[in-house]
Amino acid sequence: MSAAVTTHRHIASHTSLRGHVRRATGRDHNPLCRPLDRAYSRLVAGTVLMVLAGFVLAAVAAVLTYRTEAQDAQEVARHRHLVTAVTTGPAQSDDPRAGSVGEHAPARWTYPVGPGAGYVPVPDGTVAGTAVPVGLDDAGHPASAPKSNELVVADAVLVGLGVLLVSGFGTEGWFALRRRRLDRWAERSWECAWEQVEPRWSGRR
Repeated sequence: MSAAVTTHRHIASHTSLRGHVRRATGRDHNPLCRPLDRAYSRLVAGTVLMVLAGFVLAAVAAVLTYRTEAQDAQEVARHRHLVTAVTTGPAQSDDPRAGSVGEHAPARWTYPVGPGAGYVPVPDGTVAGTAVPVGLDDAGHPASAPKSNELVVADAVLVGLGVLLVSGFGTEGWFALRRRRLDRWAERSWECAWEQVEPRWSGRR
């Protein structure tokens, strides 16, 4: 790494964020401030804005996810009806190959649209003749319960973290790319300046 790049990074690392903002917006009138310094300050200020924007986007995505899933859960809850069913046989383990794991048992129940029967989820070890709660849809068929508020919150948090992670990687990649371009600029500037100064410094003609 050239001395110009090393010096550029050393100076930049000791500049405060406020100093970078002043330099990036042209309010730093230091005569020693080079275009390269202003470009780096614009990069730092832009990176900070992108990080803040990432947090805002993550928060917005989390809130929208929560609202959407909470509304869906409320809509599902309006079409779920809890009744008491009586098992007509013992609990049976689900076949993992069918994609479900748990215990189900045959049961019968009564609902305004008429009597019903089917397999319902039950605790392990349930025997015939046990009363168990069953959630039914409007047609009287067993249906899954609406998503709990805890699961809705968990989904919202995961979405927010996902957006934050993606935006963070994007910001880091953009910063690294721009930083390399500025380093090459600093190196070219150093080599150009050295070509002009070196003959006078060394006395070579």
